[in-house]
Amino acid sequence: MPSHPISETRDQDKSKELRALGFIIVLLFPMLTITGISAYGFIIWMIQAFGGVVAH
Repeated sequence: MPSHPISETRDQDKSKELRALGFIIVLLFPMLTITGISAYGFIIWMIQAFGGVVAH
């Protein structure tokens, strides 16, 4: 027989899930967004540096 009742285990699981969700929303998504936008800007900058500015 488990040492902890099922309800305590579910509460711990819910707490871990909420912490993981907070990590994803507060840290991971903003870091990935900033990294993606920065990488895109860097690629455009390198294209313009080596290929020249594209004329319209």
